[in-house]
Amino acid sequence: MNFGGTRVDKAVVVNYLDKFIIGSLMLMMFSSAISIAGSSIGLGLAFIGWIIKLIITREIDFSGNPLNKPIGIFLLAMLISFIGSYDLAESLDGLEDFLLVFILYYMVIDNVSDLKTVKKLFGMGLISIAISSTYGLFWQHYYLGVRRVNADFMALDFGALLLIYLLFVVSYLLFGSVNLQGKVKYIVLSPLIALTLIYNKTRGAWLGFAGATFLTFWVKSKKWIPIFLVIILVVVSFAPQQIQNRIKSIVDLEDNKSNLGRLALWKGSLLMFEDHPVNGIGLGNFTDVYKKDYKQPNTASMAHAHNNFLNFLAETGIVGLAGFIYLLYSILKYLYINYLNLKQGYYRLFVLATSSSVVGVWIIQGVTETNFPKSVVSRTLWFLIALSVVIIKLLKEQKDIKI
Repeated sequence: MNFGGTRVDKAVVVNYLDKFIIGSLMLMMFSSAISIAGSSIGLGLAFIGWIIKLIITREIDFSGNPLNKPIGIFLLAMLISFIGSYDLAESLDGLEDFLLVFILYYMVIDNVSDLKTVKKLFGMGLISIAISSTYGLFWQHYYLGVRRVNADFMALDFGALLLIYLLFVVSYLLFGSVNLQGKVKYIVLSPLIALTLIYNKTRGAWLGFAGATFLTFWVKSKKWIPIFLVIILVVVSFAPQQIQNRIKSIVDLEDNKSNLGRLALWKGSLLMFEDHPVNGIGLGNFTDVYKKDYKQPNTASMAHAHNNFLNFLAETGIVGLAGFIYLLYSILKYLYINYLNLKQGYYRLFVLATSSSVVGVWIIQGVTETNFPKSVVSRTLWFLIALSVVIIKLLKEQKDIKI
């Protein structure tokens, strides 16, 4: 390679680019629960480095990637919703959100090549959630008296991040074969993140964590299920009154404004689907169409349907919903089958916690929140899915590895 008349070894340049990309991904994970801006900067720098690397090496091969087909079908379903879209510009913006996380997914798979880097990247995520939880719990809640801690994110998004990382921390605390130092880390992080999640007051995240933890115990060790149920009962019984009131509000369908607002949005979503059953009103058009033709009483926020499944049904019809469900099914099937085939250890738990996070965030919390296209949530979850794919690939190549 020649730069300005100077001969440069291509391998040296690629090596520096590899380090730059991983460093940028480290920044992204470190910022994942602290700053959307920092996360975006890390993602952008990694992408630039990756593109330059691809131009130099001219090597890219995703032919064996396990999620190629479901991602392709999902994107095709989204494109079908463009036909007759209420506003094509909004549909293009909506598609951009999905393309961004899919680019992240493939970028991680193409550049993370060893298990040590996987641990380092995940470690950055743990540091990130530890910092944001400390800030949210001690500064926002105990010092400032903030009613609903959010670490300067939207409360619902921060709740999803807490849900994800708490699932990993609890899994490693209970089932991980780690040294004393590692145990201390998880012993400290578990109550910190759990208390922050409680005072975050995102009911969907509470339900998502409960359901995903139940699933984790069901798969890993059923003896923990009754213990977990007792812990939930104790927490509910002795929680501060404000938390108990928040829990009771989950089933309040008469007076709770948030619940009534969601019911209104869900009704409007079904009416949209009734009128546009095949490919919906067009990706990204929920807000404008709802305001114009389908607004129901008790509606407050109209940004989306507050339900992943109904949002896809309204915007992309039965075709889009089928593509979304097929994508979720493919992710969970791949992770679960490979979890069963992996040896006991750190990486096996990582794959299990990732699959539980998918269920907790996109399926359970996704019943009351449209969080699949949200950048702060989906970036983190797709990053973890990509790391799981990397783990599975590397362990299949290194059958004698001790984990």
